[in-house]
Amino acid sequence: MHYLSTICVLLLLSFYTPTASAQTSATQLDALMEDLWEQTQVAGMALSVSQSDSMIYSKAWGMADAKGEIPMKPTTRVRTASVAKVLTATALGKLATDGKLDFDKPLKSYLPYLNAPYANLTTRQIAGHTAGIPHRPASQKAQNKHYTDVKETLPFFDKVSLLFEPDMAYKYSTLGYNLLAILIQEISGKPYADFMKEDIFMPLHMNQTAPDDHTVFSEEDAQMYYLKKGKLKQEKKIQDGSYKLAGAGFRSTSEDLVHMMRAYANGFISETVVQEMFRSHRLGTGEDTQVGIGWRINRDISGNPTIEHAGSWQGARTVIVYYPEQDLAISIMINTKCTFFIEETAHLIAEYFLHEAKAPEEWETPPKQLEVLNNRLDGGVETYAGEIKTEADGTPIMYVETERDWLKQNKLFPMPTADHFALSTVYGLLYLRLAFTPNCVGKLFLYQTLKDPYHMNQKPMLELREKL
Repeated sequence: MHYLSTICVLLLLSFYTPTASAQTSATQLDALMEDLWEQTQVAGMALSVSQSDSMIYSKAWGMADAKGEIPMKPTTRVRTASVAKVLTATALGKLATDGKLDFDKPLKSYLPYLNAPYANLTTRQIAGHTAGIPHRPASQKAQNKHYTDVKETLPFFDKVSLLFEPDMAYKYSTLGYNLLAILIQEISGKPYADFMKEDIFMPLHMNQTAPDDHTVFSEEDAQMYYLKKGKLKQEKKIQDGSYKLAGAGFRSTSEDLVHMMRAYANGFISETVVQEMFRSHRLGTGEDTQVGIGWRINRDISGNPTIEHAGSWQGARTVIVYYPEQDLAISIMINTKCTFFIEETAHLIAEYFLHEAKAPEEWETPPKQLEVLNNRLDGGVETYAGEIKTEADGTPIMYVETERDWLKQNKLFPMPTADHFALSTVYGLLYLRLAFTPNCVGKLFLYQTLKDPYHMNQKPMLELREKL
């Protein structure tokens, strides 16, 4: 059971009128999300879904402030963590749309005072993490100061060297986004934070998004938590994120993040620029990085293209996922630092909006006895006994006799597509393909850990076979 004895679920109504199918999907998703929140033990969790400029689902579970008994809402501000990178990318896209920025021009074209080798880097290389810039400043001391202007962080680059020749490898870098913030500031003629507010957030109705002030928490801000050995703890020493504002230092809400995606569909960012931003960068080796201008390029379990970015930092686990072909946006914000398969969770949630809802499965009363094969990443295979049976209320549960506590007992939730299920775990949702006729067989995928961008070409994590 979750540490809280009660659950607070808030639905913010919009002018959207759901169809019967959408109402069924929402009801099914409600049950899934409530169980997921209880499973994960996080303090609070908010989920917002929009499509074609309509908010079609927006709810929250748990607490923004457990001690103050303030419930989580979809309008509660949470640290974005690295989702801040796509806030910055959106600003880059706007400047490119307005003809003020060329992604492939060297930074020295805009920042003549920048020293080599950074002067020769391009926006595309930095935003796509192929520039060779280290992930963090060289000294921990650089993180212990409050920075009022992004240009104050420029000395960070005097103390680090490029890790490799640009475009010859991929290396994730939050530090590189400091240069992009300085670039935005120079081109726009406004302080970076002011440009983000006035030219990005306000036009996109992201009214709750702003730089993170680690000293101020109103009732609209989530307190910060972390999990330690399955126990929820509140953060006491909150870090100042001003040294990495453009890469991780904002607060936002799940609703604001899906509002942002209108920029990519309504012309705020031109179609030509959107295509550039959503195009994978190719290294000099010929390998695609599956990252564009800030955005990660992915596919869900059904092969639908997705554009996404996730974040994890002190007090937060976050994600924004966009389905460009369906103009569907999904954001999850959690005010707890935790291990969480958040991209996969968002993909599985999307299934409830990408497909017509179906009636709940009729589960057979006799339990299904299983043989469970665990395909280890090192190539080895372990075999466990397992079982699928139902609770009194008809909810199916999968049991696996394994030493991994998180896989021993988990609920199954049917998704709209036949034989597709979400397995609710302490680490988020996993995709289970499960058929009951003529015999029970299934495959459980943990595709976030695999390099293949199409996921389902890989071996499943678990294979299930009914014992006859």
